[in-house]
Order: sequence, then C-alpha cells, then structure tokens
Amino acid sequence: MKKLLLFATLLGAAQLGPGCRHDADVRPGNYDTLAQATGHWDWEKTAYDAGPRTPASTGFTRYVVFGQNGQLTVKRNGQDYYQTGYRLSTRSGPAPTDSLATYASEKDLYNNDVKTYRIRQQNGQRVLTLVGELVPVDGGAIETYHWVAE
Repeated sequence: MKKLLLFATLLGAAQLGPGCRHDADVRPGNYDTLAQATGHWDWEKTAYDAGPRTPASTGFTRYVVFGQNGQLTVKRNGQDYYQTGYRLSTRSGPAPTDSLATYASEKDLYNNDVKTYRIRQQNGQRVLTLVGELVPVDGGAIETYHWVAE
C-alpha cells in the first residue's frame, strides 16, 4: 500500500511540475521584445514626403511596446490608443539581411505595414528606427524612437 501511495504522489508531482511558472518566466505587460527589457520606445519623429511630424507638431506624445505574444501597444499622452498584432521576421537580399516588423500602422501617422527596423546606440541611448518598405519610392516613412527603461 505504501508503494502505491508513493507512486501516486510522484505521479501527481510529475504532472504538476511542468506547469509551474517561475518568476523569470512571468514578464510584465510592458516587457518589450525588441529591447528585451521592461519599458517602452518613446517617439521622437516621423519623417516622410509630407514633412516631419514630432510630438511638438502633432500635440501629443506617443510610445510603443512590442509586447509578448505578438501584441503591439501604442499609447498617446500616456493613454491607451490602440493595440494590434505584429510579426518579426527577416528578409534576405543583395544587401545584408533586413530585420522586419509587420503591423498595421496608425492612419494619422502614415507608414507602411512592413517596416525594416534597426536598434543602435546613439549618444549613450538606445534608438529604434523603423523604415517603411516604400521609402525608396517616396511612399514610406522613417520613424525614430528612443528607449525608456522602467
């Protein structure tokens, strides 16, 4: 009887073990996949053929979080503005491989749904640049953000 009870206990523990989550597995809602850290990308400007747009020229601040499970969150003036799905991928070609972010852009801050992205260090801070696929033919925009850790 003791062997049967021990076996049942071990079987139950084996079933529960893989379902347990560790603190390292649970990330907050503002964990950004591109930055691999908690925080957000603060919008600096969007440049396209109609001229540059900035927080000063539009009258609102804006930030984005490329969240877990392919969910992009956009906030304006600190308030939820919209959420949409996104997908990260790469494209090979004659130039070095491009990193791509695909998601529906905001209607009033025009850009293509497919954007190349690049993260670099500039003046001691992390900078994200999103370049619309049609920029070379005057159809896309270049968006610039800086990282704000939380």
